This record gives sequence, C-alpha cells and structure tokens, in this order.
Amino acid sequence: MTEPESPGTGTDTVTHEQRVDELRQRLRSLGYLDAGVDRFVLGPARDARGPMTIAALASLRIGVLAAALLGPAAAVGIGTRLPGLVTGTRDAAVITLYLALLFGIAATVFSFVASLLVARLPIPGATHRPRLVSRGAGTVVGAACLVYLTLWWRIANADVAALSPPWTAFVLTIAVAISLLLGHATSIASFAVLVARNGGQTAAGASRRSAWRLTAVAAVLAFFGAGALLVIAAPTPVDEASPASLAVVSSGVRIRLLAIDGFDPAVMDALGPTGRVPHLARLVSAGVVRLSADAVRDPARDWTTIATGQPPEVHGVHGLETRRVAGLQGTVASVEHRGLASALRGATDLLRLTRPSTASGAELRSKTIWEVAADAGLRAAVLNWWATWPATPSGNNPPVVVSDRALLRLERGGALDGEIAPAAVYERLRGDWTAIKAEAATLIATLLPDGDDRATSTALRRAAEVDALQLAMASRLDTASLDFIALYLPGLDIAQYTLLGSGQTLSPSALAARLEGLRSYYVFLDGLLRDVVTPAPGELVIVVAQPGRITTIDHGLMVASGETAAMGVRAEGRPADIAPTVLHALGIPISRELAGRPIAALFSSDFTARFPIRDVDRYGRRRALVGLRGGQPLDREMIERLRSLGYVR
Repeated sequence: MTEPESPGTGTDTVTHEQRVDELRQRLRSLGYLDAGVDRFVLGPARDARGPMTIAALASLRIGVLAAALLGPAAAVGIGTRLPGLVTGTRDAAVITLYLALLFGIAATVFSFVASLLVARLPIPGATHRPRLVSRGAGTVVGAACLVYLTLWWRIANADVAALSPPWTAFVLTIAVAISLLLGHATSIASFAVLVARNGGQTAAGASRRSAWRLTAVAAVLAFFGAGALLVIAAPTPVDEASPASLAVVSSGVRIRLLAIDGFDPAVMDALGPTGRVPHLARLVSAGVVRLSADAVRDPARDWTTIATGQPPEVHGVHGLETRRVAGLQGTVASVEHRGLASALRGATDLLRLTRPSTASGAELRSKTIWEVAADAGLRAAVLNWWATWPATPSGNNPPVVVSDRALLRLERGGALDGEIAPAAVYERLRGDWTAIKAEAATLIATLLPDGDDRATSTALRRAAEVDALQLAMASRLDTASLDFIALYLPGLDIAQYTLLGSGQTLSPSALAARLEGLRSYYVFLDGLLRDVVTPAPGELVIVVAQPGRITTIDHGLMVASGETAAMGVRAEGRPADIAPTVLHALGIPISRELAGRPIAALFSSDFTARFPIRDVDRYGRRRALVGLRGGQPLDREMIERLRSLGYVR
C-alpha cells in the first residue's frame, strides 16, 4: 500500500526543482553558461539554491578572478612606487600573493554587496529589464577597474611620452581586457540573482550577436578612454634616459666632509673661550654658516637630505624606523608615529604581519654626493652615513662604502651582506679589526677620563666608542688617493639624547653632573678630531654639525677650513644647500633638479672668481643597486644595536 504524501511536500519539491531547472534553462537561453567564464561564475546556479546563496558563491568566484588578474598588476605597481619594498623575485612573488588575497576579498565583498542591492532594492526595471540593470552593475565595476589599471601604469611610468606606442597600446589592451572580464563577471552574477529572485520569469534578452557588438563597442570606448586618461594624468615629460655629461673643472682640491650629529652651538660658544676645545673653536671662529633645522628630527631623514640636496619627498627616506612585511626582504617607511597610524603599526607588529626595520639604500631615489662624484670620475668614499646599506661595488667607478652596518659585520665576521664595498676594503678592515678596537680604546682612555657619576660615564664611553671606531677605520683607507671622503659621527647625539632626552625628572645635582658630562664629550670630540680638522695642502675640510634629536636646539652650522675657504663667514643656509656646495667645490656642475644651491660665501673670492657655479639639467635617475649580498643578514642585530643606543624603542 502506498503511503499518502504529506500535504504540500511533493508539490513543493517538484515546484522547487522546476524553478531551478527553469533558472538554468533561462540562463542558457540568454547566452550564459556557454562560455568558460560564464560557467565558472554561474556554477552555483546549477544547484537548488536561492538568490542569496547564488550571490554569495558567485561573488567568491569573482573574487578568485580578481585575485588572479589584479594581484600581479598591483604588485608591479607597488614595487615601482615603493622600490624599497620589493628587492627581488621572491619579494615580488610574496607581495603578489598578499595583494591577490586583498583584491580577491575586496572583489568578493563588493560583488556580493552589488548583487544584494540589485536583489533587495526596488530598482526601476529590475523585474522587467534585469539585463539592463545587471549591465549597469558590471559597467561600474569594469570602469573602476580600468581607471585603477590606467593610473597604475601612469605611476609606474612617469614619462609617458618616452614610452613605445606599441608597448603602451599593448598594456592598455590588457587593462581593457581585464576590466571587461571583471565587469562581465559582475554583470552575469547580478543577472543570475535577478532571474532567481523573479522565479526565472524575465523579458527576452538581446541576441548573442548584439551582445558581441556591444562588447566590441565597449572595448573600443574603454581603450580610447584609458588612453585619454593616461595622457591627461601624465606629468610633464622628463628625459632621464640620458643625463648630461658631468664635465669636471678640477680645482685640485680634495674634500673631507665631517658630519657631527647632536651639536649644540650654544655649548660650543660657552666652551670656546675656556680653551677646552681649541681645534673646534678655531674652526668656528674662522666663520660660520648657520643652518636651519628641520621640524621633524630624524637622523636618517635629515642626513639623507644633506647627502642628496633633496627633501624627503624626493629622496625617499622618510625616517629611521621602517617596517618589514612578513615574508619580504624589502621595507616600507613609517612616516607617521602618532594616532591611527601608530595604532595600526602596533597591531600589525603584534600579529607578526610586520616587524621593525631600519632605513636603507633600497628606499633612496636620489643620488648622493659620493655617487655623483663617482659618476663624474672622481674617487670617493663614505663611512657610517645613514641609508648606505646595502653597499654596492657596481658601476665603472664605484665609491668606497663602509655602511651604517659595517661595525656589526666587522664584529661578527662572516660573508658580506652588503655592509662594505668593495670586498677588498672589508678584508683589510677585518684583518686589522683587533688593532682598530685597541686604537679606539686607547683614544677613549686618553681623551675621556671617568667622571664621578657612573651612569653618565658609561653613557659617554658607549657613545665615544662609536666615534672612535669610525675614525680608526677611516685612517685605514688610503685617503690621500681620494678626491672626496665623508664621515658621519653620531656619538654626540647618542650621548646627548641618553643624558638629556629621556624625559626623566632629575635632581639639580644629577642634572648638573649630566651637563658637565656632556661638555666633557665636546672636549673628547675636539681631541679626537685634532688631526682630522686640520687640512693638508690642497685639502678643504668641511664640518657640518646638526642639532640631532633634541628639539630645543633650533639650528646647526657649517664651517670650512683650507686654502680655498673664506675667512669671517657669516651666512645663512639650509641642509639641502650642503650637497651642491660640496659638489661645486669638487668642480662638478650643479643639477637644476636639486632643492638647494651652493653657498658661495663659504669660498674665498679667488676661488669663486676662478670657478663660477656651473649647471646641468640633471644627474640622472639613481640606479637600483644590489650590494654584496649572500652573508647572514644582520637585521635583528641592527635593530637591537639601535635600540641600545636609543634610536628605536
């Protein structure tokens, strides 16, 4: 005996299956479910699912398409915009995966919301003309994608006029194809949701032939629209492919540039008459150029401006502390340390998505003094300057670079990871490392006697060790054969910030002890630089002193000593003026792109008459240089060292 059916059960099942079959047949009759992309996106419409389920599953598939198409394109764009972030093939692959995931999720959410709005909102014509409504949704998505890809190409290639027209046309064709594909996927997903909502009852659609015609017209309009946007958004063309020849008019002057961080002119003025700092006092008494101080006190940012003659927005180094994204060797600058940006940075660190790192040459977009000098055929060297790692031996006449990570490598030994270039210099310094440390220890013991306050003495000796080691290493270079050498000494800033920048509430006696300890460091520095600030025949010594991280010191100074230096100088200047001033003294023409100009008052009247300032249009784009990499990276050790010296927290 057959059991009676439950009321409504069989009827509901048949009706539901009929509706699903009608939906599937309806989509097929309208030209969908035939093409591969359609079958992929509308796969959920084959099962017994409602409009919301179809919308969710179709949106997931659109997200997969967006991830596959936009992830690689975005990776190339961000690699061009943030050159310090992508340092090789591995970084490019990892950032592609990150961005594919990001765009996939964004496309999934956006498509689902669009389908939801189409299904739920009382849109006029949604019931009787679903194809028109769904095409509107697809047009919005496709247009947004095309604008993004076009602007990405503009950012990646600032000089649009210099690009090959066939290559540009090919790239725009790819951008149009990607945009149309994602717009079409969104359109058919919205259409399927509308058909499912209406129970498969829709008005007849356009023929396959008219749909192809519409697609062809849309492709042509999109191509010319993207081309117009590319031209409109492009900046003024700049020819960087062939920089001007740097014809050196040699004055026969060799330059030694000493950079002292953390210098307080007021302390120098007080110590000068006492006779405790005779060598520095002699320099200052001969004439001073007063340098304005940046409102943002960051050593990597400030000293890179000095080295390049460009502001941070141009040279690319915005701060000492950067962030390294998990899985990448490259870094991205942390330009904001307060508010929401600081909270976001802390959250990503906590989740191990990012970790602290330091500014490096990978972020640097402008040529430095020593790089321009080397390009002009001069022999140049630099020691301990910020953002000089990784050092590079490439080029026809590479400068000698003992980077800001050189001390760590010399202490630990092993293969180079870009700390020093060329490799022969590393071998020389490594072989003499024991003698270098002994020499530095002797200098400290002689020039910096212990004070009564133990904590103050410890802080001073730690800072003095950094400066003494740099001077000892510089003495191992063949400075007589160099046209230019730059040396950065951070010890005074380290001592000053340790003693006075901690924000501690000190008793009058403790504060007095620290102030006297700081004055004793000026005495130590004067003795340490006794021979270095005394110019040899044919040499010009330039000392640049900046206030460092103590914000109450409002200016720095620049002084010069040598046969070509003017006496009794009283002038004003900016940090961006230092690089062109040094380059002019070397006989190199000044790029019109630099933010600063040479300070002519620093030179004698005879020198300025014989060697007028010459200009060139540009020095050319800085090459993406690769250092001697292969050794064990010292990223963590560098962070710990800077933390112990008070640079990072």
